[in-house]
Amino acid sequence: MKVKHLKTKTTIELTTEELYDWCRYVNQIDSMLDNYSEIKDVYMSDISNLDTIRWKLSGLLNLVWDRDTHSYVKGDNK
Repeated sequence: MKVKHLKTKTTIELTTEELYDWCRYVNQIDSMLDNYSEIKDVYMSDISNLDTIRWKLSGLLNLVWDRDTHSYVKGDNK
């Protein structure tokens, strides 16, 4: 996976395997939302999956946690 932050856009290049992984993550989110809408309850495993997906997405987009603003911001383009 390659992420390039330019002035006007961010480019992400994924391998076929990485794209497959992201499709799986979207399907996990879909399943979690479906479960919630049906039973109005949240499983702890769903919370864990959301935490993992957040961590992977912030890595994919090269985001870092800013303690001053309490939010993710664009990281260095290294």
